[in-house]
Amino acid sequence: MTITNDSMVYIAYNKEITDEKNADMKVSDKAMFFDFAVYSSLKVIQGRLFFPEFHADRLLESAEIIGLQHKFSKQDIIEMMNKVVKANNINDAFLRVLLIGDPDANNNARLYIFPLTGVHYYPRSAYVKGVKAITYKGERRFPTAKTKDLLLSFLAYREAEKAGAIDALLVDNEGNIREGTRSNFFAVKRNVIITPPAEKVLEGITKKIIIDLCKDRFRILEEDIPLSKIGTYDEFFVTSTLFNIIPLNKIDNTDIKHDFTYTKEIQKIFKEYYNKSILKNKI
Repeated sequence: MTITNDSMVYIAYNKEITDEKNADMKVSDKAMFFDFAVYSSLKVIQGRLFFPEFHADRLLESAEIIGLQHKFSKQDIIEMMNKVVKANNINDAFLRVLLIGDPDANNNARLYIFPLTGVHYYPRSAYVKGVKAITYKGERRFPTAKTKDLLLSFLAYREAEKAGAIDALLVDNEGNIREGTRSNFFAVKRNVIITPPAEKVLEGITKKIIIDLCKDRFRILEEDIPLSKIGTYDEFFVTSTLFNIIPLNKIDNTDIKHDFTYTKEIQKIFKEYYNKSILKNKI
């Protein structure tokens, strides 16, 4: 499916499939005004959902963190994801899952699931030679929850786009790199993969998979990554549902001169798992 302005788009509203035109929100919607909402975004590749169980779990965990009560089960959410894919005859696209709370009674939460335009693919050179990232001062208010409080991320990513960078890495008050606006951040030093402490970041689905896949091959270490010490690491890479694993060859004005030996090995491990789990192909 290619989504255009003229296409009929079907979405999930609570536990029903409806035309998106029937799901408008009022400008006075208090939950939207106060960002009392959580969300997730996942890929659909060749008509298959990209790890819907993980995304449903994270949505529910995020809702619990901010005290957003609702009546939707994990099974409900996954079932509606699949119905949206089927109703729109989706091949390659993104789904956005949005759970909006009730800020008054905290009793009538609403679930929306809707498709976005097709999956963007980065050139092979980005995965081989690496890309640039910039840094941006700021911390998300609920770091472990994927909430709709997105102004910081919007402003930071806008600066990244101006600089021709793949993402903006958020730097906390102590000068540590935490995460990207739409990605998780990793450093590599010899045979050790370093990632910021779990309680300080939103752990993406791709990040969780990579850590599980690599724990027998690499030592995994959770610790702060100071911006002032990026020259002491061998490699850096970012991960997300959007682009999987991409090495960084530049952070701000600091060039990362490396052949990305470790990152390429991690890419290979993830690709094999991805092909077998999602595409059901044999390498």
